[in-house]
This record gives sequence, structure tokens and C-alpha cells, in this order.
Amino acid sequence: MKNIDDINIHTWFTERELDYVPGHFVVVNTPVQDETKMWILERLTGRFAIVLNNDGSFLASDNLYPAFEDPKEAVFYELTWS
Repeated sequence: MKNIDDINIHTWFTERELDYVPGHFVVVNTPVQDETKMWILERLTGRFAIVLNNDGSFLASDNLYPAFEDPKEAVFYELTWS
């Protein structure tokens, strides 16, 4: 059971996931899955978007990739999930 202190208030009180990818976002090479998206929502605090291609475009692909506004969060994600 989760403790109230484990809730990430940034997830509940801000709109962190964007529908578009601004040019300054960093797209990582490790695909996102249900578990990793929950990790992003619970462990990170910055804005992010999910793209269909790891070059930042929305072209059709088999995998989805996260793009982060904060490059440090992109590195943290890569180190954790790659």
C-alpha cells in the first residue's frame, strides 16, 4: 500500500505530458512501456512527451519513445531503463 508521501504532487497538479514535442526536448533511445511511463510519472518532475519515432517525429513505428524537457531526466531514464 502506498503512503501519502509517495504521491508525486507534480503528476496531480500540473500538466506534464504534452501532446507535441518542442524542439528543445531530448528524445531517448529506450522505448517506453507501461511500467516505464508510470516510473516517469512517479519519479520525475519535468515535462515530457511520447513520440512514435526516436528521431522526434510522429512517423509510424513499432515503439514509442519518451522525450524530456530536462536533459538530466533523459539521462536518468536511460541509465535506469536501457
